[in-house]
Amino acid sequence: MLGRLIITSLAVVGAVNAQRSNPCSATSTTVESQADLDALQSCTTLAGDLVLGQNLVTAVINGIRTIRGDLIAANCVDLQQLTATELSSIEGKWNMTSLTVLNQLNFNYLRSVGEIYWQTLPALSNLGLAAQITQAARVTITDTILESLQGINLVTTQRFNINNNRYLKEVKVQLANITDSLAIEFNSPSVAASFPNLTWANNATFRSCGSVQLPSLATVNGSLGFFENTFETFSAPKLTAVGTGTEGGDITFANNDALTNVSMPQLQTIFGTLQFVNDSNVKEITGFPKLSVVHGSIDISGDFENATFPSIRDIRGGFNLQTTAEFDCAEEFDRFEGGIVKGKYVCEGVVTNPGTEGTDPTTNGGSGSGNKKNSAGKFTVNKSFAALPALALFAAFVL
Repeated sequence: MLGRLIITSLAVVGAVNAQRSNPCSATSTTVESQADLDALQSCTTLAGDLVLGQNLVTAVINGIRTIRGDLIAANCVDLQQLTATELSSIEGKWNMTSLTVLNQLNFNYLRSVGEIYWQTLPALSNLGLAAQITQAARVTITDTILESLQGINLVTTQRFNINNNRYLKEVKVQLANITDSLAIEFNSPSVAASFPNLTWANNATFRSCGSVQLPSLATVNGSLGFFENTFETFSAPKLTAVGTGTEGGDITFANNDALTNVSMPQLQTIFGTLQFVNDSNVKEITGFPKLSVVHGSIDISGDFENATFPSIRDIRGGFNLQTTAEFDCAEEFDRFEGGIVKGKYVCEGVVTNPGTEGTDPTTNGGSGSGNKKNSAGKFTVNKSFAALPALALFAAFVL
């Protein structure tokens, strides 16, 4: 027994000594100076994490082509420049957090990253990614002064969250599908979000955008939401379905003050709710000519003068239409009640305070049908989006 213990102990000591003599195989390496980094330049592949110490002013990673773990630079308050002369792959997370004076990146060969997480980079306005990153499972970029994401050009990803980058003017990425979530929120009010090749997404949220282009989007498995944007028109010319039978899925337009027109000419099925709320310049809701089945509700409230759904045959939830304008419900929608609509039916024009589903309209007279109890109108955004602002802020502060 004693002999076995001695042999085991010697094996452990030997492994530790081997790791010390071969820094390339270390589980994690922290570098406090350029000399520490230069000691790793013989490592074509670094097996573990590379952590930059807080005393570095410039950091040049020479020799290393692959980092099997994470590249971490957190709270390096003096770090101004970060360069990797040959690095092509980071298999773990590229974590840059609270780098208050970092103003230059030079990663000329980097193409693949496991996850990008950049938070609080108030001096970094441009990315030095000459080769372009084409692979990353997750991307979160928040609280920077980046003006564009040039250098990040993914084909597929799980999560793509770009929020609170107040100088960001453009987000144009060649993504074809997003398996978890896409969120472009709280950036520059004029930011142009363009995903020309995106055909499939799970959930997508656009908030405070100047324009949104989704010309190829055909299917959204979860929900699609637009909040507080400044664009006037939106079109999804190839979108045919939103949601799934097991998970639902909503389309929501809320508080888009400049919005005048929405067009989804091929949309046939929504597995959740279609909602327009507080979009004050939307006067017509006529851009859904093929919509036939809504598994949730149609919930539209605002100042619109015209609304039509010519192909609708089944609304499995309720129907709520409340508008401040004159509106002839009898001509267009009263036939829905008790047949097409399986839930509560409310249709009312000349409403003082139009409200969302579940509220009763208060009117100044005029045409319409539905309940007319004396309660002020209120609006509630679909539950699938209600927590999104908090989530965006949470993402900005949690790794």
